[in-house]
Amino acid sequence: MKISLSLFMLFVSLSCFAQKRMLLLNLKQDSTYYMATDANLSMIEKINGVQHLVSTLISGKLSHKVVSIKDSVYQMEVQYLRINMHMEVEGKKIDFDSSDKVSQNMVSKIASKMVNRPFLMTIDKRGKVLEIKNMENVYAEIFADFPQITASQKAQIKAQLEKTFGEEAIKSSFQNVFTVYPDKEIGLNDQWVAKTKFQTTILANIITTYTLKGITDKIYKIHGDAVIQADGNGAFITRNNIPIRFINVNGTSTTDVQIDLTTGWIKESKMSTAINGIMEAKDSPATPGGLTFPVSVVVDMEMSDK
Repeated sequence: MKISLSLFMLFVSLSCFAQKRMLLLNLKQDSTYYMATDANLSMIEKINGVQHLVSTLISGKLSHKVVSIKDSVYQMEVQYLRINMHMEVEGKKIDFDSSDKVSQNMVSKIASKMVNRPFLMTIDKRGKVLEIKNMENVYAEIFADFPQITASQKAQIKAQLEKTFGEEAIKSSFQNVFTVYPDKEIGLNDQWVAKTKFQTTILANIITTYTLKGITDKIYKIHGDAVIQADGNGAFITRNNIPIRFINVNGTSTTDVQIDLTTGWIKESKMSTAINGIMEAKDSPATPGGLTFPVSVVVDMEMSDK
């Protein structure tokens, strides 16, 4: 009898796991959800046969408060709680820390003004980011604290910030995080394909094949394999007074994600990405006639809801 009961319970358990279900965000009004990120980026530039290594560590944490729910769409009040970066280039170190309130480093000062400044994100239950807005208000508040900055300096700083923290850049970044949600019911070992883009200094298509690898009583376990393909040329940004952009990119990426079974929120994600391409520098005093050189980038990133 005990054996029969055990077999029956095993059958019921297997039947539950075999059932297909929608993987959706199921968030609550006035609740706050967190996303902490740590990224380790290594970039190798080969200029005139000489390799140059740029190492960057970036970490940050955001809060997402659900302020309204309407027709399966969430409006969230999002804000950075911390932003930190450590970069090493040619033996030189560059750091900024949003918690440093007294630093004379302009970048740290700006980072400290960006935290706890809410902006709005609209996202549907399937993880599609519909809109990012109110970043203009964040910029206005930042510059209000720096009356000594000239109008031309403000324009230049804003242009640089928008490459990473502009509304389109943030929308693209968030969408790449939430692309894991399928548009159909899924069961164990089912696959689905998601297509997103890099739309900042890099223009590229990201085509990811996800597989539901496991389901427990608390989480979904999902694995993703992605191919990265160039999609035109990105905009130039200025680095060390040289306008540059990253073109002809291609690469691959793998992701392992754990999603909360109840809320649908990402509990943990680990991603490894390798990209190759060409760095193009405009004609400038430092690069007469312009310059192109190969670049390879490796990024290891971890996220959690802690």
